This record gives sequence, C-alpha cells and structure tokens, in this order.
Amino acid sequence: MSLREHGFALVALDPVPGAVAAGFREAPHRVVRLRMSWTADDDWLFLPVPSYDAPYDVPYDGADRRLEAGLAALLRRTLGGPWLDVHADWLIELYLVRTVAPAGTAVPVRLPGPSAPGGGGFGLVAVAGRTGSGSARARLFGAGRTAPLLEAAPVAGQGLLFDRRTVTHERHELLADPAGPVVQDLLVAHASRPSGPEPALRRRPMLVRGPAGTLITTRPALR
Repeated sequence: MSLREHGFALVALDPVPGAVAAGFREAPHRVVRLRMSWTADDDWLFLPVPSYDAPYDVPYDGADRRLEAGLAALLRRTLGGPWLDVHADWLIELYLVRTVAPAGTAVPVRLPGPSAPGGGGFGLVAVAGRTGSGSARARLFGAGRTAPLLEAAPVAGQGLLFDRRTVTHERHELLADPAGPVVQDLLVAHASRPSGPEPALRRRPMLVRGPAGTLITTRPALR
C-alpha cells in the first residue's frame, strides 16, 4: 500500500519509549501538541506547543517534557516521510486513547478528530500497545463510498497513515476473545498546516545544534 497512490498506508512504529507507555497509564485521553519543522540540519525538529485551554498557573513538569520527547522520537520516522512538504511547518495534535473491552465483546473505539478547519492534512492511528487476548478491526472510507477503502487488523507496533483528502472517516473496534478482557493503547495523530498567511509558528527562529555542541540561530532550510 502506497500513501501517494492509494491515500493510505500500513506503517510500523519504532519501539514505544517508556515515557509514552507511562502516559497511557497515567493520563489516557490527553492531548499533546507539537510543532514539526524542517531545519538546516536536514532533519525534522519537534517543539512543544502550549495547550489552548491549559490554565496559566498549572506547572509544566518533567513528566510533560519526557512525554513530548518520547512522542517526537516515536513519530520522527513514521511522520517524517516524503509525503510531508518541508517548505511548511506542521502542527501535530496527538491523543492517547486507552480502550478496555470485556471478555467476548466488541467495543467501538471513538477517536478524536482534527481541530483544524476542514480536517486537512494527514492522520495516523497506531497501536502503541495491547495486553490480553483480542484484536483490532479498522476500516477507512472515502467520500461517497459505502464500501471501505481498506479493512485491516493492525497489531501492536503497527498503524494506519492516511491522507485526509482521500479518507473522509475511519471506524475502529476492539474485539476481546472469550478467554478474557483486552486493553489497547492507541496513538492518534493529526498533522495539518497552521492557517494564515504567515503562521506564528514559523516567525520564531529555529535553534539548531552547531559545532562543539553550540546552538546557532537559523531559518528552516528548503530542499
């Protein structure tokens, strides 16, 4: 399956960092926002974006930073493919969704959608972990289609990456075997370009590591 040809692809995740696994246990259904920009180092740089609704007096602790760093490391190879335009910044919205299905049941998994107007950009739904005896069922649909574009059963460490210009909605279920319950951790990501003629995300200079561990100020490189 090719993302450019079909509008979707089955992708593999890198090993899930411990901070990300802990995030599912400690704060499921939370949202993390990152800015993804191409730099003069010919690589993607991830920086945290403050939450829209976070109270100003809530402390920003080390667990938040470890979770953001873990998510950036996990997504660098999966999202940083040739389908993303390096001339633009990308706003990445990340959701940690934990679902529990009792033995012998099939539970619909309600996934958060993108907050960007129009829902453009790319989506990723990846199985970060699963415990217990069970499986997942995922279906992707296109505009005006009653038959799914794709039906898949991703296992832990696999995900579906799709272009929202082609895939208009998706459905996911968690199925538990009669032997016992199953717990699944899904990482849901939405990548979109910030709106406006000159997004505030790009006006800030980038800090890129230079010789001997120094930091230099530069602009994102174009290739």
